[in-house]
Parts: sequence; structure tokens; C-alpha cells
Amino acid sequence: MRFPRAGAALLACAAALAAARCMPDPEPGRCEAPPGDVVDPCAGPAPGDGALPGTPDPGEVPSGKVGETGGAVDRLWFATTGDTRPGFCDRTEDYPSGAIGQIARAMKALKVQFALDLGDHMYVCNQSLVEAKAQMALYMGAVAQGPPTWWMTMGNHECGNDAPPYSCFAGRGDANFTAYMAALHRPLPYYATDVQTSLGKARFVVVADDSWDAAQADWLESTLAAADANARYTIVARHHPVTGPRTGNARIVQTIALHEYSLILTAHSHLYARDPTAFGGRSAIVGLGGAPATAPPGFGTVLQNRDGSLTFVRRDANGNPIDVPWTVAPQ
Repeated sequence: MRFPRAGAALLACAAALAAARCMPDPEPGRCEAPPGDVVDPCAGPAPGDGALPGTPDPGEVPSGKVGETGGAVDRLWFATTGDTRPGFCDRTEDYPSGAIGQIARAMKALKVQFALDLGDHMYVCNQSLVEAKAQMALYMGAVAQGPPTWWMTMGNHECGNDAPPYSCFAGRGDANFTAYMAALHRPLPYYATDVQTSLGKARFVVVADDSWDAAQADWLESTLAAADANARYTIVARHHPVTGPRTGNARIVQTIALHEYSLILTAHSHLYARDPTAFGGRSAIVGLGGAPATAPPGFGTVLQNRDGSLTFVRRDANGNPIDVPWTVAPQ
């Protein structure tokens, strides 16, 4: 069992994060990490300066490989963030390449198996395909500095349609959607990918909130039903949160709620938040990818523990753990 070094940890947090809100030391029981595991969320300050990054403890990083179509691992170990775009329309010169590039490098330093983004890669309002492609290229160039596998989620800014129901589909000529789909390299903006772990199958279900139609509705229902029957873990990613005032399409939230889920990872709001009671405390907003915000940029990591549980750790852009980690059972 590891315990935080109280005063030094808070001083390091204050020095490194300045405007960030540093949490008080967590209760010792919430700091427990399996001996020799990949992360120690309650480590004290590094000798010399700053907080320990989330680099591995003396133990081994969970083995295995995950690609675009899934993979097989000993235990899951992945990173997630969302909302990487300029603060204003058509301001490609303000793209937050530095922030997302640093986040990607920190993820790679942690040796995660893959990254899962949560949407919004551009802010283009003029239907310029040139500008949409330019912002998407800045994103792809930055995340190329990170883990080799980077799954993407469609956000509302990947659809430039400003008329209800605010949805975009192939062949409709939307510049933002066209640029996003060219970068995604998948036939549809929604998809599911399986990762086989030593503790059971994990199904990742990536919803495209702003390309919603009857076909996706049927797909989501059948995909989640199959996961209920065949997967130990169901991890849902979508851009809009499932709690609060900005949940987007209610039909999507209702469908997810009718099924089993291990985690629901979202963004849209440019902050980090988790309701410990709604959806069983399994939902998190991780809109920390560099878009203008009051919260500092960063990301989250998810580790599948040896007992089958999943631990979420919020991190700053350098990979330093901040806030209190939380753990949930498979589903």
C-alpha cells in the first residue's frame, strides 16, 4: 500500500499547475495500488523538482497490442481526452497544436496501448473544405507524436450543419464531416472495436452523436445487446455527456441506459467532471484536449486491475496524476 507525502505533494501540485485546482490528499484507502503495478496515483514528489509523472513503477506495463481493429492484451491500459479546437470559428492560426502535442507525448511516455479521443477536432464555420482539412491535419500531426493507435470520436464540430437536426452524413457535402471522415479512415463515423484481455473481452462502442439516424439507432441497440451477452466490459465513447444540461440526443442516452456499461467517456464541456452517483459513477467528462477552458489541458488514463476492476486517473498535460482516482467493477 502506498500513501501520499502530504505537504510536498500539494506544493508540487501548486508549483506545476498554477491555475489548476489541487485536490487535498486522498484518504489512504483510496490510494491503494497493487504492488509493482503500472501507475502509482498517490506517489509523492520526484527528487529535485515537480511531481512524479505517471511513468511506470518498477512493475511491468500491461503487455499486448491494440490496433485500429482491436487487439489482445494482458490488461487494458489506455488514455482518453477530448475537445481540441480553436476558440473561435475559422481561426486555424489559433489551433492548439502545442497542447494536444504535449498530451500525446505524455500518453506515449506512459506506454499506453492506445488512445481514445472524445470528439471536436476543428472549429470551421465557413464550409471551407481547405480550412477543415487544415485543422484536421494539425490535429493528426500532433497526435502522431503519441501512441501509434489513436481512435477518434465524432464531435458536434465535425458537422458544420447549423440547421436541425444538426446531423451530417456521407454524400451531403459538409466540409467538416468530409475532412473528419477522411482522417478517420472508417466507412462510418460510428463503430465498435473489441479488445481481448486476460480477464475477458472489452467492447469499445464509439457513438457519432451528430450523425444520428435510424441506421445508427439500430446499430447501437444491437451492438450493446451483443456486448451484454458476450463481453465482460462495455466502454462507451460519445462526444456529449450523459449527465447535465448538454447531453445532446436523448434517444442515445436512453439506449445506453438500457444496457450494461463499464465506463461512459464523454467531452463537449471543456472540463473534467464525474458524477459519483449518476450512471453508477461510471461516466466521466474529459474535455481537456486543448480547447479554451478554465481547466488546464490534460487527459485521463484507464487501467484494468488484476482483480478485473477499472481505475481512472485524471492527469495534467505532462502526465502527472491530479485529483482523486476512482475505480469501478467491470459492469
